[in-house]
Amino acid sequence: MLVSFSKFLASFLGLGYLPLMPGTWGTIGAVFCSLFFLNISPYILLIITIITTFIGFYVSEISLKATAYNSMDPSWIVIDEVAGYFWAISLISFVRPIDYLQLAIAFIFFRIFDIMKPWPISWIDQSMATSRKTAALGIMLDDVLAGIFAALFTLFACRVILN
Repeated sequence: MLVSFSKFLASFLGLGYLPLMPGTWGTIGAVFCSLFFLNISPYILLIITIITTFIGFYVSEISLKATAYNSMDPSWIVIDEVAGYFWAISLISFVRPIDYLQLAIAFIFFRIFDIMKPWPISWIDQSMATSRKTAALGIMLDDVLAGIFAALFTLFACRVILN
């Protein structure tokens, strides 16, 4: 039962099982969740983000063990994309109020960084995926870093666009 529920959360309510681009589907799910965060305190959003990250690590670890580590980063685990995107909007919310424009721009930048994995994101992704001890942490950390990069680039883009 715990394994099934963990896989359900790790796939972000099943979005990770959708065809073709599971990471994008997971991020789209995160964008829809973010619509509920438009008017909340940055501190509450940060707490939600931290909790999502810890839950993501936990359910990723359980899911990896349940699949006997067939893959160190299965594509159906997309809770990392959710947490990474939440990091992006959470950090943005400390600088400016979140609106639809920031949600959209953060989505684009997050997907770019998550897919292209420039250094040091690629280093985290590759070095952590080599060990069963660090695989779940690697699943989460590369997306957290992609979210941080997305936040910085989104803030810069909004400054250029809105000023």
